[in-house]
Amino acid sequence: MYLSTVNAVDPYKLYKPNLLGGSISFTVDLSKSGCGCVSALYAILMPAEDNYNDPFKYCDANQVGGHFCPEFDIMEANKYAFRSTGHKCDQPNAAGIYDNCDRGGQCHFDVLEDMSAMDFGPGPLYKINTENPFNVGQYFKEDNGVFTGYSTIISQGTN
Repeated sequence: MYLSTVNAVDPYKLYKPNLLGGSISFTVDLSKSGCGCVSALYAILMPAEDNYNDPFKYCDANQVGGHFCPEFDIMEANKYAFRSTGHKCDQPNAAGIYDNCDRGGQCHFDVLEDMSAMDFGPGPLYKINTENPFNVGQYFKEDNGVFTGYSTIISQGTN
């Protein structure tokens, strides 16, 4: 899904909120999203200036479709896993085309790596029981207009 500021296919009218110093929060229900399924929310700096085949001019940090651009994976998740990843890119050339991005993401939050075993998963024994909806908050830190990091807070009830 693309968010646009107009009711038309125009890659130059995509909705681009400035999240620096701000946040995004939402409630998610992953109870039916099992192994092999990824529910995701991405923020991608589109359009790709060199993508002439796609009316949306899609790009991402992994060059899916052949075009690089900065990407922030706010959520890649299912009821067993949750990951947030920032992907930075080298500066674009004079034509606005990115030649390289950090595909793997050096800066990430992963419940399987950054939380204890019983913090996130399906069932009442987990602090965040993914059989029920839970809240996600992503906070984007900045210093003088420059992105400096982020915090991810997953909550459910008092947990």
